Amino acid sequence: MAGGLGLGLVLCACSEAELQRGEAYVAPSAALQERKTFGETNPSELPANQRAALVYAYAATAIALYRAGETDAAAVHAGKLDASANRGLMAGLDTMGFDPAVLTAVAASPEDETALAGAEAMLAALRPNAAGSIKETTRFLMRSLATEYEQGADAGTISDAEAYQTAYGCAVTARDIVAAQDDEAYGDLRLELELLVRMWPGRGPLATSTPAPDSGMALALSNVKLALAGLP
Repeated sequence: MAGGLGLGLVLCACSEAELQRGEAYVAPSAALQERKTFGETNPSELPANQRAALVYAYAATAIALYRAGETDAAAVHAGKLDASANRGLMAGLDTMGFDPAVLTAVAASPEDETALAGAEAMLAALRPNAAGSIKETTRFLMRSLATEYEQGADAGTISDAEAYQTAYGCAVTARDIVAAQDDEAYGDLRLELELLVRMWPGRGPLATSTPAPDSGMALALSNVKLALAGLP
């Protein structure tokens, strides 16, 4: 029943009139529904704050995986933040709060709480520079999340762990950015983003996780959309 409710809230693109009588209805994926809600994303030319938000997402994912002891998976996401390999993404991020040495320290000693605290402090420094327009940044992160989640999860199983984990990072980034804003204005959005993050296990986006059903993710994204619509 919960899954049906979620699909009922978000499936507005296809009306009953568009179906032939007797034709089996196949629900579109959460990502397809979400694209109709938020629009398409073109990642080739991003504003600086959205690049910072994407870097935040990769770093947050890596930190969560280091904390969970998944060092190999964490290294994959940390590797996306190599300025020499991803110049377009990383250009100028060193002036916006990102410090690659912090992640290097965590990689060298994942159980060192001092190193992990330094990584969290680095994220806190990067966060305000990733915010930009809260509405636009949240929409960008939700588009990115939906694309990654569709690639990463299929029929209750993880089909691409890296994509599943990146989707988690997008959710965490949106939540953290909104959590730093005025609660009176952004409290509803903050709540929906917190619930969205909880679609992943508390220990983080482990490759052995059972992903949330597509209908549940669609409902969570729809609720974020409704909260965004309530902003001035």
